[in-house]
Amino acid sequence: MEAIDKNKLDTAIFYVERIADGKNPVTGLDAGTDTVLNDPNVIRCMFFIRELLEGVRCNGGYIGSRPKKSELADFPLDVLQSYTYREDKTITRLVEQLNEPADENQYRKLSYKPTLQWLHVNGFLLDDFHTELGKNVTEPTEKGLRTGIQSERRRSMAGAEYIRVIYGKKAQEFIVQNLEQILNGEAVE
Repeated sequence: MEAIDKNKLDTAIFYVERIADGKNPVTGLDAGTDTVLNDPNVIRCMFFIRELLEGVRCNGGYIGSRPKKSELADFPLDVLQSYTYREDKTITRLVEQLNEPADENQYRKLSYKPTLQWLHVNGFLLDDFHTELGKNVTEPTEKGLRTGIQSERRRSMAGAEYIRVIYGKKAQEFIVQNLEQILNGEAVE
C-alpha cells in the first residue's frame, strides 16, 4: 500500500471544501444558485468526501489502515548522520530522538530493548539487587561509567526511591556509532 501524495491530497481537500461551500473550486467565487454546485445532494456529497479525505490526511496519507510493521522497511541507519546531542537523557528518550528523522509510514521504529540488551551483554550495564532499595535495579558497570552512562537515585511522586540510568553525550554518541552492531546483535569491538 502506497501513501498518497500529500500535496495532491491538500489540493483535493481545498477544492472539495470550495464546492461544499457553493463556490467555484478554481476561482473561489460564488457558483450561483442555478448551478449544480449548489444542489443540496452535491453539497452533502462534498462534505462526505472532505471527511474521507481528512481521514486519509490524519492517517499519514494512507487509505484504510497504515502499513503493518512487517510491510515497513528496516530503520534507515543513514538518518543517524543527522544525530546531534541535545541533553543527557534516558534510553527511551534517546531512541525517540533517533526515530524522529525516519518516516514512520515507511520504516520500522527503533526500540530501546535491543540497545539495553546489547549494553547488558557487552558489560556496560548490570542488573543487581540493591539492598537499600530492596529490589533489583539496573546500573552502569565501570565500563559503562567510562562510556558516559550514569545513574542517579530518584524519588517518585508516590515517594518510592528508584535508580534512573542516564546517558550522557559520550554514551549517546557511542550508541549511535554502534547502532548497526546493536541491531545485528554483534559484540562490541
